[in-house]
Amino acid sequence: MSKHESRGRPGVRVVALAGIILLTLAAAAVAAEPEVRIIADGNGQKLQADGKDYMVFGMNWGYMPIGENYLYNLWSQPDEVIEAALAREMPLLQDMGVNSIRQYVGIPPRWVQYIYETYGITTMINHLVGRYGYTLDGAWIPSVDYSDPQFRDAVKAEIVDWVGYYRDTPGILMWLLGNENNYGLHWSSFEIEALPEGQRDEARARYLYSL
Repeated sequence: MSKHESRGRPGVRVVALAGIILLTLAAAAVAAEPEVRIIADGNGQKLQADGKDYMVFGMNWGYMPIGENYLYNLWSQPDEVIEAALAREMPLLQDMGVNSIRQYVGIPPRWVQYIYETYGITTMINHLVGRYGYTLDGAWIPSVDYSDPQFRDAVKAEIVDWVGYYRDTPGILMWLLGNENNYGLHWSSFEIEALPEGQRDEARARYLYSL
């Protein structure tokens, strides 16, 4: 994973939301983008943008031309290809009432800004936190050990690095960390195997959620 230059001022509000590792980091505000924050009171929690309640009407969104395989990466294409794809797809989302889309880390910040400024659609950036494997010290780990201090330090540093990469990008709504990671708790270790079989998954889950 290459390092990215951190831009803008520090400070990202960490927000824990109900669900399977739905941890979000509300984006730092700048003049060109909505000020995003979480309001907590006796009625619960709610999201606000520019002081107004913000109900997320969101969806996962990706683009793949007919005949292409699933490895197609829109963001690696020439600008005119990307703009044409967005011109076809984003108005459809607008017509559906979509105001937010989910993208994985790697979408260039300028396209997050372009989608927001052109179509009024914000982006939730998703880091998978090792859900489908992770490269650590040059070695691919298909099922990560969430109790491994080296992995924990590496993935936290990587997430902070990505936050710096996207900081102050107009259109960032929040961060989504993980994707059903509780379905990927399959590693083995001396400590885990020493537990009674019925307690092993619970122990693995503690490491995941503490991370």
